[in-house]
Amino acid sequence: MKRVLKVVGLGLVGLVAVLVVVGLFLPRTWHVETSVVINAAPEHIHPLVDDLKAWPTWAAWNKEMDPVVKWEYGGPATGVGAWWSWDGPQMGHGKMTITKSDVASGVWIDEMIETDDKVNAHGSITWTQEGGGTKVTWTDEGELPPVLGGYGVGFIEKMLTDHFQKGLVKLKGEVEKRRAAELEAAKAAQQAAPATP
Repeated sequence: MKRVLKVVGLGLVGLVAVLVVVGLFLPRTWHVETSVVINAAPEHIHPLVDDLKAWPTWAAWNKEMDPVVKWEYGGPATGVGAWWSWDGPQMGHGKMTITKSDVASGVWIDEMIETDDKVNAHGSITWTQEGGGTKVTWTDEGELPPVLGGYGVGFIEKMLTDHFQKGLVKLKGEVEKRRAAELEAAKAAQQAAPATP
């Protein structure tokens, strides 16, 4: 019996050693990119991306995902330097900070995921006009810790792709709804204006 336990123990140690060695050589960098076309101009999209307090209205990370998450905002209200941190059982712990913002091209972000002092991910939501609409592309990439990180890249990429796709669809809906309301209000104001003699 002792011999069997010894063999099993050695086998487990060997398996762990193999997993560690393989993990050291697995790629640990993730990269996610997904797009949607929104029927609106960049100036109608930018306010919802440049204002981090507006993200919960369209991004997957909201109170529905994590009802007890704690949010904190800092820096300027919008644009470069604005930041948003979160801490919750579902969303985990992290912080994002806007590093570049341009109405014509997009918003760039540095992220600290599960850390308070090290930027370990970079993302952007950029756009280009395409036909009568705007193609919006959400990109994110970062690096996971050594050894075990390599085993998690596929999971991270699948999860983020799903979150980004859902977020962009909601962003599209929110922007187009607001744009339609603006056009309707402008039309009503025009109809209510007195006729010019």
